[in-house]
Amino acid sequence: MEYITKNHSKFLLMYHFIFVVKYRKRIINRFPIKNILQKISDDSDFNILKMEIDKDHIHLLIQTEPKISPLRIVKTLKGK
Repeated sequence: MEYITKNHSKFLLMYHFIFVVKYRKRIINRFPIKNILQKISDDSDFNILKMEIDKDHIHLLIQTEPKISPLRIVKTLKGK
């Protein structure tokens, strides 16, 4: 991984999020989740580096800038 350089800062910030389906129901495979999440990432200020989908949960490795809070990322992903 390489550091991201801006005018007055240099950083490498990544978050590991795990989204679990309510009541652990196995419904994730019924929808094109990868395409939806990647489109949201393309339209937003963060990048999804890795994405793994299991039957009842999703793992995301997200790279972003320090000015964007993890709460904002989760709200963006879950809201759409």
